[in-house]
Formats: sequence, structure tokens, C-alpha cells
Amino acid sequence: MRFFYLPVFVAFMILSVMSLAKNNDNKVLIRIEDREITKSEFMDIYRKNNLESSVAEPKEVDEYLEMYIDFRLKVKAAKDQGMDTVSSFVDELQGYREQLAQKYLVDNEVTDQLIEEAWERSQYDLRVSHILLNLPEYAPPEDTLEVYEQMWEIRERILEGESFADMAREHSDDPSAQDRAASGNQPARRGNAGDLGYFTVFNMVYPFETAAYNIEPGNISKPFRSSFGYHIVKVHNRLPAMGQARVAHIMLMTPEGTPDEELEAKEKQIRELHHALIEENADFDELAAEYSEDRQSAQRGGEMPPFTSNRMVPQFIEAINEMEEEGEISQPVRTDFGWHIIKLLEKDSPPPFEEAYTDLQNRIQRDNRSQLSQEVVIDRLKQEYDFRQDEEALRALFDVVDESIFQGQWDSANAADMDDFIFGFAEKNYTQADFADFIERNQRVQNPGSVSGLLYRYYEQMTKEEILAYEDENLEKNYPEFREVMQEYHDGILLFEITNQKVWSKATADTTGLKTYFNEHEGRYASDDLSEVRGTVIADYQRYLEKEWLKKLRRKYDIWINEELLESTLDEQRSQSE
Repeated sequence: MRFFYLPVFVAFMILSVMSLAKNNDNKVLIRIEDREITKSEFMDIYRKNNLESSVAEPKEVDEYLEMYIDFRLKVKAAKDQGMDTVSSFVDELQGYREQLAQKYLVDNEVTDQLIEEAWERSQYDLRVSHILLNLPEYAPPEDTLEVYEQMWEIRERILEGESFADMAREHSDDPSAQDRAASGNQPARRGNAGDLGYFTVFNMVYPFETAAYNIEPGNISKPFRSSFGYHIVKVHNRLPAMGQARVAHIMLMTPEGTPDEELEAKEKQIRELHHALIEENADFDELAAEYSEDRQSAQRGGEMPPFTSNRMVPQFIEAINEMEEEGEISQPVRTDFGWHIIKLLEKDSPPPFEEAYTDLQNRIQRDNRSQLSQEVVIDRLKQEYDFRQDEEALRALFDVVDESIFQGQWDSANAADMDDFIFGFAEKNYTQADFADFIERNQRVQNPGSVSGLLYRYYEQMTKEEILAYEDENLEKNYPEFREVMQEYHDGILLFEITNQKVWSKATADTTGLKTYFNEHEGRYASDDLSEVRGTVIADYQRYLEKEWLKKLRRKYDIWINEELLESTLDEQRSQSE
């Protein structure tokens, strides 16, 4: 029979030991004044800072305990001096909190996808033309539909054989697409017919960038909307990314209206200069200084300021793409400005993913594409916090908002008697009056459009801000790891400030004390001249000051250690190491 009961007995004993260990973990190991630290709290810190980190000589539990007590005494002293209430401390801690909170208010998986997407796009430069039909951001639905259908018609005409460039000149609302006749003192200007040249990631608004990178060269996108209106884009070419280039050039200008005889002469001259460089080994700097009509760069041997693909005419980018070696010289290149011979000085290609990661992450945080990552979090929070809304009450408020909102002059007093619930989550509820105040605070002068469209945008903005602010306020409660890191920042800043005050700065500034210490310990040092060993003496004096300061703190504050619990903890550590 006992064999039958033995497994049950063993299981009971294991559970009893685990329960006892758990109870011990919750017992107070140290008390400093009124601050109680349990065994589990201390051991978590011990493992994190002494075992899991790369410490050269890990400490035993009892050794580390003494160091930990010293740390807690310093923080206690700093708080007693009110260091945690001064504005510089509050501002610094808040700055750290804002940085740390960011990763909890965006979806990290989406952010990583955006970083990878941005890096992949950064490997290519695209040459793109576009046609734009302007549309106010808050245009009425009927206007939106009209522009959308017009853009589809333009696209169909191009697909049926009409020239993209001609359609851009005829229909695009982008002023750079149009030719401009001379008027007054303004010269005639040739439009770009929608050709935007080359660009890469982050050079365009995200919807434009995405449309361009998602189609193959030669194709035309479907109509898509940005904050400017509706676009279609045609991708002409896709090149390996140039990154940043530094070049020199020799330029012969051929402005608009140059006679044919002069055009022929300039072409002949540029080819003669190229022959001299290649066949006769002429000096590029000397030829640039003598013949280049870009006089600013000519003074520097033709060298131009560094540029990226979106800052230079496409013919330049295509010529540079064909050059690999520094010092390589291009064939004569024709642009709208004239003839060029280009010498490659340096081409800085995009860095590998690992090197680019942090920069891409920072740029995404500043870019409107970061909203995609935040949207995922907001949708999740709405579910977690039981988001609810009253569409009827919301629409009732819309009825008292007029077009004065587009001049930034709408008065929330128009909704003075409206106090019905419109949305809420968790224990938070917001009324029509709350939303009216939000509208008044955020309205600004802008192009007229659909009042209801703008109000829905404001409503979306308010719900996002409020639910994110609520989550932000509750990060310490919802995420223990966030609370722990914030406590580390809090204590770490205090530790630095008070140690600097009591030890580091004091040792440097206390010349009398430093000299006294040196005289009392003169035999330790290689020289009896303080100026020759000052750095070493200061370091020793700092250690002395810290030791004396800690003695005072240990006398000042009541410290209690649960010796029995400490001994059992040491036994556990020894058994684990064996």
C-alpha cells in the first residue's frame, strides 16, 4: 500500500517545498527606515545586475547585499534632500519616460516591417513622372468622386496610347509640369511635363512612395490619394541606389533658345575637351577652371557640393550610375542646362541593414508612416478598454458647426447646452461639450471643404489622443517591466546627482581637503609634489569621501536585515552553484 501512496507523498512534499520557497520569496529581507525589500525583489536585482550582465567578478549574495544597501542609502539621502522634486530632475526623468513609452504606444512588429520596407526601398532610385489633380483634404464626397473619376479617364487615355507627358502638361495641377511663357522680367520656362527625376525612400510622401515602388518600370499606377489630391505615377527607370555622390564637372551652357549654330559649336567643344581628357591625359581641374561655364564650381576644379539622387537632373544620376571607380570620367552628357563631362570623386552607397537600422527607425518615427504602427495599437486598445460611441450624439454636434471652422473661428459656445455622451472607454467618458472644446482648440485656417469630413478627422484625432494618453498614464500599472525600468532611471539619476555632490565634484573642488589627504598619505605616491600625482590623489580622495559618507548614512538610517532569511538564501545559492 505504501508504494501506492509514495508518488502522492512525493508530490505533496514537492508542492510543500515550492510553497515554502514562494513564501520565503515574499518575506522581507531588508528594511531601510520604512522601505521594505522582499527577498524576491532583491534577488531579481541581484540576478539582473550581477549574474545576467557581463560582470567580470560576480559577487556572492551577501557581498552584493552590502553594495545594494549602500545604493539604497544614497537614493534615500537624495530623496530626503528633495532632489526628486527639483525641475531639472523631473524634466530629465520625464524625457527618459517619453522615450521609453514610445515602444509601448506603437506596434513593434509593424515598426520592424516598416524599417525593413524602408531599407529595401533605399536600395533603389526611381525615376518617376506623375499627374496630380488637386483636392482639398476635407473635400465633399461629390467633389472627391468627380476628381477620382477624372483621374481614371486620364489614365485610360494614356493606356490607349496618348503621351503621359502631354497629358501632364494638359491636366496636371502640379505647376512644375506646365510650360511658362515669358512675362515682364520673368523668362520663359520649360515645364517638366510631370517628370520628377529620381528619388528614393523618404523623399516623397508615403502614399506616393508606396505607389511608385510597387509598380515595375514602364507601368502606370492606379489613381491614389495623398494629402495633395489624386495622383497617377509612371515609373521610367529603377537604378541601384546612388546614395550620396560627390563629383566634378565641366559644363558648357545651352539655355532655352540657344541658336542651332551655337548648339553645334558647344557639342563640338565638349567632345574636344573629352578627347583631351581621355586621349591626351589633360588635367581635369585645369580644363574645368579654364572652360567650364559653371563658374562657381570651376573655381574648385569643377567640384560640386555633395548631392543625393533627388537633388540632381536625371541625366546626371544615370551617368553616375554607370561609373564605379573614383576618378572615372563620363562621356559627354546632355541635360536641359547644357553639356557636361562628369568626374566621379566619391559615391557613398546606402549602408548595410544593421548599420542603417537606427537611422531608419528614427526617420520612420518622424514620418507619417509611423501612424500605421500606432493604428494597430489603437485598435487593440479600443478592444481591451471596451471603446464605445454614440453616433447619433456625434452627428447632433455636427449640426451646430459651420464653415467658420475653416477660418479657425468656430466658437464652442454654439454647443453650450450639448452635454450628451459621444464616446468612452474603460472608466473614461467624453461628452459633446468635451469634443466641442477639442474642436475649438485645434481648428486652424485651411482650404474650405466638407465640414463633416473635417469633423470626423477631428473626432478620430481626439479618440486617438485620449486613448493613447490613458494607456500612457497606466504603463507603470500595466507593464511591470516598464515600472521597473522607470524606477531604475529614477534611482539612477538621484544616485548620480547626490554622488556628484557629495563625492566627485566635492573631491575636485575641496582643495584644502585634497591637500590634507595628500599630506596624510604622502607615502603612497611616487612624488611628493601634489601637482604631479593630482589625478591619482583625487581618485583616492573620492573613495575616501564616499566611504566616510556611507558610514554617516549607516548611522543615520535604521537598517534591518533578516539574517535567517539571508542565510537560507546563501544556502540556496551554494547548492545551485554545486
